[in-house]
Amino acid sequence: MNTRPEMNDVSREPSPHKAAAYEQQDDMAWMLRQFVADTAGVTHAVLLSRDALRLLDSGIEKDWADQLSAAVGGLASLAESIPGPNNTRSPAGQIIVERGDCLLFVQSAGRSALFESLPGGAVDTVLAVVAVPNAEAGAVGFAMGRLITKFASYMLIPVRADVGAEVQ
Repeated sequence: MNTRPEMNDVSREPSPHKAAAYEQQDDMAWMLRQFVADTAGVTHAVLLSRDALRLLDSGIEKDWADQLSAAVGGLASLAESIPGPNNTRSPAGQIIVERGDCLLFVQSAGRSALFESLPGGAVDTVLAVVAVPNAEAGAVGFAMGRLITKFASYMLIPVRADVGAEVQ
């Protein structure tokens, strides 16, 4: 028997809010897996927090997904710290790393409150995609943009917004 009383009550259900968040996380995980299955050349996908914690993945080995998330989080942070032409800093729209064994794509994916177990409530997210070395980079980038658009309904602040559109 567990010494934590809340763990002994197996009849306890998650609150309706938490149950809805878990269901939405499941929906997003399904979209990630479907994206990998449907996008030519793509082998893996991970949604991570900007501070490099794996949030969701396309069904890959967890230790590797955690290592990939840590590295991609560092890469996204490094890209954001590079001063632009006007000496300003801004998150990179897309990062592509070309290696002998793969192409790695990184894009900001918006801010979400679905992962409330993380400190701070809402978290900025990053989408990392691994593809075969000869994948069509333009097609993968386009498909990532479509996936991020599908994620928009799960985000507090979607990353893709029409320029000049009125905020309601």
